[in-house]
Amino acid sequence: MAAMSKKRNGPDSPEVPMLDRLERQLISSGQLRRPLVLFVSMKGCGWCDLLRTDVLQHLARDRDREGVLLFETPQGGAELQRYRIAMVPTVLFLGPQGSEVAERLVGYSRDFYGAYLSERIAQARKSFS
Repeated sequence: MAAMSKKRNGPDSPEVPMLDRLERQLISSGQLRRPLVLFVSMKGCGWCDLLRTDVLQHLARDRDREGVLLFETPQGGAELQRYRIAMVPTVLFLGPQGSEVAERLVGYSRDFYGAYLSERIAQARKSFS
């Protein structure tokens, strides 16, 4: 199965890394002065799969150029309760204290999503200036 994923996505489309511990990544966010872009998903969510493939794998590849930390995490974890995620996919833009530094993106539509994401990333990066 892994070989099929690699073949389908190609070498230029790396996987979005899974979040291991939110607090650790928030510390890294502060040290590196980069916003934490957190993709909240759910197994079996078709829209999550489309967002991951259409947009977020490209952001994973370009995260250094874009100046962000990017991780994926499943909905429902204890670390996420403070964000009150009601729908997936949701993309959060977090600063080093865990506060939202740009408006979250909820849901997915291929129309203009890349522009909305770029706008939010730019806004989140300004919070580190």
